[in-house]
Amino acid sequence: MVGDDEQVEGDVAPTVPIVEISRRGDRSRVRDEHEDHEDYSDDADFDEEDEDDVALPSPRRTSPSPRSLPATARHKSVNGRRKVDMTPPDVKLEKSQELAKRFSSEGKIDKAMEEFIKCVAFSRIVNGSSHWRHALAIINLGEAYLDLKGYNAQAEYHGETARSIMLHGGHTAASMEEKAELYAVLIKIYRIIGQAATGLKKYPEAEQALQKADKISQERSRLTCVTDRECDQLDIALFSAMARLYGKQKKYALASEKYDKLTELMEKEYGTDSSQVMKTYTEYGKLELSKGRHANFDKAINLFLQAHSIASAIHKEGHPELIDTALALSQAYASTGWEEAEASALSYLEECVSTCTSIYGPNNPKTLEVNDHLAKMMVRMDKSQDAMQILRSSLPLKSEVFGDYSEPVSDTYKLMGSISLSEGSIEKALRAYKKCHTIEVILLGKNHRKTKDTLQTMEMLMSSPGLSHKFVLNKADELQKRPRFNSVVGRTK
Repeated sequence: MVGDDEQVEGDVAPTVPIVEISRRGDRSRVRDEHEDHEDYSDDADFDEEDEDDVALPSPRRTSPSPRSLPATARHKSVNGRRKVDMTPPDVKLEKSQELAKRFSSEGKIDKAMEEFIKCVAFSRIVNGSSHWRHALAIINLGEAYLDLKGYNAQAEYHGETARSIMLHGGHTAASMEEKAELYAVLIKIYRIIGQAATGLKKYPEAEQALQKADKISQERSRLTCVTDRECDQLDIALFSAMARLYGKQKKYALASEKYDKLTELMEKEYGTDSSQVMKTYTEYGKLELSKGRHANFDKAINLFLQAHSIASAIHKEGHPELIDTALALSQAYASTGWEEAEASALSYLEECVSTCTSIYGPNNPKTLEVNDHLAKMMVRMDKSQDAMQILRSSLPLKSEVFGDYSEPVSDTYKLMGSISLSEGSIEKALRAYKKCHTIEVILLGKNHRKTKDTLQTMEMLMSSPGLSHKFVLNKADELQKRPRFNSVVGRTK
């Protein structure tokens, strides 16, 4: 609301001084509409006989009209203390929407989130709290939390809020185009709820929400004003969410069906050599490998080869996408168990190690991760000494990057223990497992599954003859081996 002493932007009024006469003691106040008021309460020159006189202001230069000022300087002064931005909220809404899209594309996540939050506030002012456009602003914020931040709980909350507005707002479509927009908002709301529920492992709720979104999408496609491209764009996002959900539920047939439709639509929309298609091939290949011994390894390798070829075509040498696709391809070759595939897996891994070392350096987390995969590949190929050398050289770097008491360090000790155990060096294996167990107790606690598994392995090794007197699992075991203390002292006569 505009106060009594403020002027609405655009209504140009003449600068007329407003004169106020005070009856309280010896006070007289003059206030100009465009000037700060002055208080003469402490002025001793006023007499009681001047009480009814009017203090006329001295001639002053009037301030310029608001229309003559630039748009950025068009503010009103409130009591001379601060300036108020008089930009209409609908203009601010459009500006925040543009900034949110730009910051999201540039990877400025925090700034983008700030603009999405502003869009919700401005949309409520412009459209009202029960309008479907306000629900659209809320679900856009939920999608930003999901895609930019990975916050599933916040995305689910905003999705439920937007759905409540759509279901209880009493919305009516004035035209066929507005009806299509309403359908699109509902599809987006149920899709975000389904994706968030998938991340929170609420699989029945996620499947129900995504099925509703699919049903509404089919109804929307029957409208005459909806183009085929609009339907394809909505289906791409929806099929991607459904494929990931079915993969989490281990419904591999349904997941493969959705991935087949998704790749077809994405090749049609973005082209066969696009980064979107490359990511879909990678996800599809990982789904195929997750089947274990029932996986179609030829299909998985073919998918990873296509992803790697696209990455090689659109990125320069040393790009992170090239490293990821080559690493996935090596894992696919290694998972086959074929001897002829091990050479291909090793070549891709060595390529990843050299690329990561030259680009990121030896102490980068990505380089250390690829080195771990290379060590596991050496173990698979019965090259235990080479694997042990890689792990030992990576331990100081991991302690520097992650800390002495970190999960990567404990996993390295565990892998070293398993290699020593496979070679028959029980004492070396027990030392490595003991260091691993110490770190896991500090990080995860004694009741964690990984800690219990390590302790069980150590107890099995301690049962070997000749090792019980050399190694002690913990302080309690050491105290149990001491003779029992007797507090009663025998008296001698």
